[in-house]
Amino acid sequence: MATVNYHISDIRNIALAGHGASAKTSLADALLFAAGLAPRRGSVDEGTSLLDVDDEEKKRHFSIDSHLMHLEWDGKQIHLIDSPGYPDFIGSALGALSAVENVLITVSAPVGIEVNTRRVFLEAGRLGLGRFVALTKMDADNVDYLTDLESIRETFGPECVPFNVPIGVGADFKGVVDVLNPPDEVPEGCPLSPNDAARMVIEQIVEEDEELTNRYLEGESIALDELRKAAHDGILRGHIVPVVCLCSRNDIGVKELLDLLSCCGLSPADIHRFGLPAVPGAVESNGKPAAPGGESEAEEEPAEEIEIDPKEDGDLVAQVFKTSMDPFMGKLSFMRIISGKLTPDTPLVNLRTGKANKPGHLYVVQGKQNEEVTEAIAGDIVAVAKFEDLHISDTVTNGGTHSAPHVVLKPINFPTPMVPRAVEPKAREDEAKIALSLAKIAEEDPTFTYRRDEQTHELVINGMSDLHLDVILHRLKNRYKLDVDTHIPHVPYLETIQGPSEADYRHKKQTGGRGQFAEVHLRIRPLERGQGFNFVDAVKGGTIPNNFIPAVEKGCREQMERGIISGNRVVDVEVEVHFGKYHDVDSSEAAFKMASAAALRKAFEKAYPALLEPVVAMEITVPGEKFGDVTADLSTRRGHIVGMDAMPGGLQVVKATVPLAEVLSYSSTLKSMTSGQGSYALEFHSYQPVPAHVQQQIVDRYQKSRAGIEEE
Repeated sequence: MATVNYHISDIRNIALAGHGASAKTSLADALLFAAGLAPRRGSVDEGTSLLDVDDEEKKRHFSIDSHLMHLEWDGKQIHLIDSPGYPDFIGSALGALSAVENVLITVSAPVGIEVNTRRVFLEAGRLGLGRFVALTKMDADNVDYLTDLESIRETFGPECVPFNVPIGVGADFKGVVDVLNPPDEVPEGCPLSPNDAARMVIEQIVEEDEELTNRYLEGESIALDELRKAAHDGILRGHIVPVVCLCSRNDIGVKELLDLLSCCGLSPADIHRFGLPAVPGAVESNGKPAAPGGESEAEEEPAEEIEIDPKEDGDLVAQVFKTSMDPFMGKLSFMRIISGKLTPDTPLVNLRTGKANKPGHLYVVQGKQNEEVTEAIAGDIVAVAKFEDLHISDTVTNGGTHSAPHVVLKPINFPTPMVPRAVEPKAREDEAKIALSLAKIAEEDPTFTYRRDEQTHELVINGMSDLHLDVILHRLKNRYKLDVDTHIPHVPYLETIQGPSEADYRHKKQTGGRGQFAEVHLRIRPLERGQGFNFVDAVKGGTIPNNFIPAVEKGCREQMERGIISGNRVVDVEVEVHFGKYHDVDSSEAAFKMASAAALRKAFEKAYPALLEPVVAMEITVPGEKFGDVTADLSTRRGHIVGMDAMPGGLQVVKATVPLAEVLSYSSTLKSMTSGQGSYALEFHSYQPVPAHVQQQIVDRYQKSRAGIEEE
């Protein structure tokens, strides 16, 4: 059982991020091999990677989840999180970024910057992380180092400077030169002079330090250790982004990368995190921690943020950034310790629920291997097993030993899944367990949700893309032995009216015994949008006995739930019953329900019925050159452009409102239009009237489906 023999200043937490197929996992395997923790370098293509532990990952040859590993290098304890590269699995990448101080962004040298490269770089900057860029696959054909470097600086800014330069490119790539510590004789074949590169780096380093600037301009030689210390400070401020070259397959540039991360990478002591004060277990109905003292005052005056001092001897504060279902150990919760120390006997309190538990065992994870440890300190990343009701973003503390208030860390910001599919099990006996299985998958993946649509009665799952949902469905089958059918979910239209009308209906039936009789006269009128349903009893003279009035209202409500012209729920209608007839023997609640439903149908069809459709607000991020294509496509989808913004890296954000029916499969369309470089987010905006020609198509489709059912 391992013990801690390092301090917080010795820790380097690093996420490997970037676009898919940029050799992140291959680099992770190479780092482990270079540190002597693997007898041979793993291979993604051969299925021997130490990081691709899931069967789906081995089959598809790309990462789906984030995976952890750790190594020692030059006296530093390095914790690495290999994150997925495809935008379809961005949730795992964002969870990884929340647990580290540094991000190493891989860019495939023969391909260049791709969509997820931009997204991760910007998100890491927003979080204040130290950023490093690695040009991978430098041994590939068609590599142009100078073009790649220029593209990186143009896209991400002049703070991106080459800390090493390649010796040769493509098949001739055989090493790298550290520009701050070059050899006495510089090898031939460098596409960029190490002296020119050193000048770029040093000028960027000294730019924000007046003393260093003066010394540099006066021609003074600045010591290597001083330059590295200043580089570390520049990385912390976001003023310097080192760019390096490597080839994982041939182990070129890998050890040099470890040297750079060890000497210039940020430690957990460099970045202070902030939280809000909270009382353990005091959670408001909106899911937010209650203000100190249990009062919900935060709505009126937001609580002041509290800075958390990352100290080994402070109160324990940790946050869950990942969960997984281990087939042998059950649920594993991965925590990043922000402050304090954790042992197997430490009483842990989940501030969201107030529940306490002892972890019993602490693990550090190396790929698919779990190594038990006796303690973990501020900056460490550990896993605990079988801690029930512990979710991603939860804050965990030891109950507090000092006078400081409990601090709830800000929740990790995940995108909303936007690609819906309706699912139903192929076997009827699987109905009972499908929701439980989906809940376990949603526990692991914050970008996957499921819900039962109350209006359409469909079980709808939501993911980031078709590929994401395909992986979810394969896991559902392989883990939980559930086969399901899927289809595009029905759009939850609403029905309403645009004018008043009235109608009556007599329900009369004689079957040999007691008959059925009821007559109902109704008036209906439209209500303002959002007012729902209002029932008015205006019967005078007892033409309908009081004991049958509830049946009239129930008949109307049930008919409104079923819909009238399209099978969708009726809203924003006032129904007034003002007259009727009854029979002393043959009248009943059932008869009045049937009569009122029929009268409502007749009145509704004369009141200029209209369909309302859900409209969503969209923000679509695309490369600038695709802006025209995207806006033109939106116009064919009945979309309305409401704004646009420019973003760094040549990106444009298009803001629009679009009917939901037009974007249920938008993910694949946008991917095709932008060569995979576009992304979008949407949220409900409002219900709006459906154009007349579209409404007629929907009504005709519904009537034909009803006729087909009746014929069968």
